[in-house]
Amino acid sequence: MKYSLIIFAVIIGISIATASCKKSEEVKIEMVEAEVLAPEQGSLAGAMKKASRTMRRLARTVKNSDWVQMAMWSEELKENIGFNCVELYMIENNDVSNEFMVLSSKFNSALNKLILYSKEQDTDKANLEFDNLIKSCDACHESFNKDAKTKLDFTDQGQE
Repeated sequence: MKYSLIIFAVIIGISIATASCKKSEEVKIEMVEAEVLAPEQGSLAGAMKKASRTMRRLARTVKNSDWVQMAMWSEELKENIGFNCVELYMIENNDVSNEFMVLSSKFNSALNKLILYSKEQDTDKANLEFDNLIKSCDACHESFNKDAKTKLDFTDQGQE
């Protein structure tokens, strides 16, 4: 009788363990954009494309006052445009004008202020500096990207 209770308990234990292992669990899967290595990777065009995606993400976070994401995308943008794009532009164009340096400085100033205001969680000032950031992008593209036929649009169109 004692052995039959032990065997019964073991069978019940195995059944429960097996059933719990087979139970499906809900798993939330977040889609993560994979950076595809394009032939233009490492070029100014590739850096600007990446910066454009980052700018759209930043625009969305500014609109939603998502402070953590705003700080993160601002830092990412600072790396993409503030360093990579400016450096690549200077490499591709031997003679860099003073106007380019002034516009680059305005961009970095607006971006640094945006980072500061995102840390302070100041919606009005963050929106103002984001607008200044957009103006600095537009001014630079008007002066140095004369081949571009469309005005920059950083609104969220459902694309990343």
